[in-house]
Amino acid sequence: MAMEEQIWEASSYIVAILGSILLWISYALFGLIARRYRQVFNRATYSTLLILAPTGLLVYTLFLIFKATPIMGDPALANLAQWVAYIALLASGFFCLVGTMKFSSVLSFVTRPQTPDVKPRKEE
Repeated sequence: MAMEEQIWEASSYIVAILGSILLWISYALFGLIARRYRQVFNRATYSTLLILAPTGLLVYTLFLIFKATPIMGDPALANLAQWVAYIALLASGFFCLVGTMKFSSVLSFVTRPQTPDVKPRKEE
């Protein structure tokens, strides 16, 4: 592999690692906001799911790093590591979506306008 190709490959791994870490931090902060909503409104916000679900991004990044190392010299092992990384990424995305949708339903309930339970008086 030429030196230029190695530089491009290494830089793409670095960008993928930084992107997944930033996305993980973003979802963790989103989960902390959801936890605060739970404390204020005393409703289940699925904050733990929002905090833990993006862990698959870190697993994906870890296996991406392993795949790039000389330890994965065996193509079958590198292929297995790649599949584990993709499955972890898919599962993480699914659980992030579920957690976000559940929290969104809580937000729509909390922020909808309250209608008074006043019955109209009868005309006498």
